Amino acid sequence: MDSKKGLMIAALGVGAYYLLTKSGTPTFYDINGKSINAIVCGASVSFDVPGYKRVWMSQLKDGQLHFDAPFDLPMPLYIMNCSNDVGVYDVAVYEIDANDVKGKLIGQTTFVVYPSGYASS
Repeated sequence: MDSKKGLMIAALGVGAYYLLTKSGTPTFYDINGKSINAIVCGASVSFDVPGYKRVWMSQLKDGQLHFDAPFDLPMPLYIMNCSNDVGVYDVAVYEIDANDVKGKLIGQTTFVVYPSGYASS
């Protein structure tokens, strides 16, 4: 095998690995589509699990069950409300079948919504 073919095969392998490992990662995004793990209330956020159109989402807010049901993806932009949405969210997403039965864990993430005026140090 010549070096150009070997390099091309290696590059394709790295690209495939990247796509496979990114698929199924629950991710929050800012208004510009940049992945984030925190935001200040009043700003817009979206959520997606690449490779999935629907999942079962179990969400804790500040350690208390906040949401536990089927969830359509991707989530459209949502403006975080300063009076209701501030807190720490632990999100787990699961595969879901055609009958809305919760299946195998896909992934987990944590997301923080800070109060208005919060400045990171």
